[in-house]
Amino acid sequence: MGVPPRPRGGHQPDPLGPGAVRLTDRSCRLCGWIAGLSEVRTGIPVEIEATVDRVWAEVTDFAAHTEWMEDAHAIRFGTDQREGPGTVLLIDTRVGPFRTTDRFEITEIEPLLSVAGRHTGLFRGEGRFELSSPSPKRTSLVWRERIRFPWLLGGPAAALVGRVVLRRVWTRNLATLKRRIETGADPG
Repeated sequence: MGVPPRPRGGHQPDPLGPGAVRLTDRSCRLCGWIAGLSEVRTGIPVEIEATVDRVWAEVTDFAAHTEWMEDAHAIRFGTDQREGPGTVLLIDTRVGPFRTTDRFEITEIEPLLSVAGRHTGLFRGEGRFELSSPSPKRTSLVWRERIRFPWLLGGPAAALVGRVVLRRVWTRNLATLKRRIETGADPG
């Protein structure tokens, strides 16, 4: 028995057979629709009476996030790097009775404008802080998140509940950050 001839055009035949549909196929619209239901997308704004430099110092002091994020109970660095793209944070997270370690890798930093990263643990997605300065002593901060709930934890059903719970938690976190900055707490 020899090797079957290669089809014209150099493409290998699909080992699952012609017309096979995979969960990753773009043609699987139902799969995409269900995956979309498993996502939480949010953007939460806050106005802070402080310079953009001051807000930036807090937002990029990753080790101190536990001081204003009620869901972050401990933060460790997963690499020797402590700042910039490639920095990995291991965040022990608790929301209600649920506990997990969120692996978050910084992917982008635009000084005084934005810091973004990717969640690559049990929960997957992206997070971003965006800053702008409408006046010299006022900063607008928007916290954006896109988190996919795993099927193991209920996927779409968990995301439906998680959307409400996480938005409340993140809104409280930003209120705590605002108070911390406006009352002059040490940024690190």
